[in-house]
Amino acid sequence: MRFQLIGVLLFIACISQALAQRASSIKASAARYVPEVNWRANSVVRADFSCQGRVETAILGTSQSQILIAIFLNGLTKPPEVLRYSAKARRAASAVLAIEDMNFELQEFEKDVGYVPEGLRPSKTCKGLNLSDGATDSAHIFWNHLTRRFDDWTL
Repeated sequence: MRFQLIGVLLFIACISQALAQRASSIKASAARYVPEVNWRANSVVRADFSCQGRVETAILGTSQSQILIAIFLNGLTKPPEVLRYSAKARRAASAVLAIEDMNFELQEFEKDVGYVPEGLRPSKTCKGLNLSDGATDSAHIFWNHLTRRFDDWTL
C-alpha cells in the first residue's frame, strides 16, 4: 500500500512538472511575439476558443497600461491573436483569465443580459474566455461567427 501511494505521488509530481514546463513554453512564446509584457504562466487555459474543433491555448499578460490575452490559434510557433484591455479601466494586478461555457439558450441569454451580441452562437464544444478583476464587470470573450475574430460583451 505504501509503495502504491509513493507511485501515485511520483506520477502526480511528474505530471505537475510537465504542466509547469508547458506553461513556461507558452509564456516564452507569448513573450517572443509580444515582449515587454508580464505573461503569467499560471494563467494558461486550453480549449476550442475559435470554434474550429481544435484545442487552442490562451495566456494572460499585463503591462503598466494594458491587460493582454494572447490566444494561440495555430500552435506556439505562429503569432497569436492578441486582445488588449485598458489597465486604467480594470485592475491588472487582480486580473484573472478563465474558460467560459458557451452552452446556453439564446432566449435565456437575452433575458439575462438584455441583448445578444452580433455573431454570438451557443455551442456545446466551443468555449469562451472570461477576463475578470474582482472590481469591474467581466469581459466575456467569444468567437464572433460573423466577423470571424474574437469579440466581447460586458454587462
